[in-house]
Amino acid sequence: MKTRISLILFLAICLNTLALAQIPQNSHWDGEKIKGARFMLHPAYIGFPFLNDSWVPGEIEFSDREKADSLNLRYSSYKDEVVYYNPANGAQIVIDKASLSGFSFIEKDGKTRIFRKQYYDGFIKGDRYFEILSSGKIDLLVYRKVSLNSTSTYKDDRGTLLNMAYNTDYQFYFYSPEKGYTYVRPTHSGMISKFNKTQQKPIKKLLRKNRIRITGEESFVQAWKAIEKEGYEVTF
Repeated sequence: MKTRISLILFLAICLNTLALAQIPQNSHWDGEKIKGARFMLHPAYIGFPFLNDSWVPGEIEFSDREKADSLNLRYSSYKDEVVYYNPANGAQIVIDKASLSGFSFIEKDGKTRIFRKQYYDGFIKGDRYFEILSSGKIDLLVYRKVSLNSTSTYKDDRGTLLNMAYNTDYQFYFYSPEKGYTYVRPTHSGMISKFNKTQQKPIKKLLRKNRIRITGEESFVQAWKAIEKEGYEVTF
């Protein structure tokens, strides 16, 4: 019996070692540099508090510009936090925001998404992670906020009555270091309203010429890139 238990434990250790060996590690950075606190589970309500539905391969950039890659990351849109999974000990760590300048990760479809930490001086001032949708003289950014709001009562899987839900509250901004932020709605009228009256008519013509109809985020970004290419100036 003891021999069987010892054999099972030995196999378990071997499998665990093999699993860890298959996870890519970067030898050019010190894992001890990642500082943070143990992640506490978000309250269980309907909706989704994360931007990612699973761990994704990613990279973080520290405030001193040093980078660490081959990490398992998730972004909590509810808390505006980057969570790191350490396969060596199974711990989930919320990385200290003060230690980072940004992060990026690769989606399942291969798309790389880049986030940059910036100080926001509007309502609820402070450092935020903004996703960069377009970078240039003027950046198009989005704050992937998820809010927890009251809703009609419902029962969870255990039959408990609840009245809270996670809701997306994404906020889009044009940004320049000189002029700061200006909020923009991701719609046709929202985009057009960010330009002065003399520019609005030719911009509408430009979008028609390029057959761009703003129906969502992707076409919104496409429209901005076409407008930016022609040199039109956003009104802040």
